[in-house]
Amino acid sequence: MEKYRKLKAYKFLLDNPSYLTGYSVSILVVALLIVLVLFIAAERSYSLDLNENDYIINNFGINDTNPFISVKGIAGSSYDPSMGDEGYTAYVFDTDKGIYQISVFYTSSGNIPSYSSSRILSNVTNVGDCLITEKTNAMPHFKNQTVEYVDSNIQFTKVNRALAILVTLDDPDQECSSGEHVRKIISVATKPTLLQN
Repeated sequence: MEKYRKLKAYKFLLDNPSYLTGYSVSILVVALLIVLVLFIAAERSYSLDLNENDYIINNFGINDTNPFISVKGIAGSSYDPSMGDEGYTAYVFDTDKGIYQISVFYTSSGNIPSYSSSRILSNVTNVGDCLITEKTNAMPHFKNQTVEYVDSNIQFTKVNRALAILVTLDDPDQECSSGEHVRKIISVATKPTLLQN
């Protein structure tokens, strides 16, 4: 019976559109505007699951003295929240000025990843390697499939190779003073596919 009343009310409104008051139309317009604003505000979507395409390297090189990496997916838009504060993913730039990384990690602030930059002082070659890092003031710059390591104090001229890695954080010990270990090498590129200046 209730269902029949609702259908009858909907039919009445459809048959008599003038019955809708200006107040009802205003509510509808406001609701549509709110939905539109939400779509515009969500310019970049993030994922609570690691999408490996966001770390599969297509290309790398130098763009205005800044190292860059291009990936199949959307750079920096996903991470593995199951690691919590026990790990992170990173884009690694092996350059003529040293090895640098942009880290993508989970914070308790929600479903948006956080980013940081650092210089890697140790070698990054194999799974299990210990990472010794120091923070830098570089700015990670993400745009669609590309991530750039932007540091106005360093004039990079060459990227020798690019990596995307998954790092776990353990307690420091005698073998690894930082406790940071390469858990997985997601992607490695040793030759750029396109030349860029």
